[in-house]
Amino acid sequence: MTNIYDAIKEKENQIAIFQAQISGLQAEIEALRVAARILEGGGSAEAARPVAVQTAAAAGADKNSKRVWP
Repeated sequence: MTNIYDAIKEKENQIAIFQAQISGLQAEIEALRVAARILEGGGSAEAARPVAVQTAAAAGADKNSKRVWP
């Protein structure tokens, strides 16, 4: 039987692993975004910032708009 403190420690370790994986994926995504901008000819630093984009579903509801990468 697993001790409750061992179970907590195991879950904390899993969280740390997931956070490391997420950080790696975020870095890869950012590199891909930069590469896409370079390929499109828009390699300026200003283009690397997120902008508000309205989807067709959120077109009439400002509170539903989200910040996304174009």
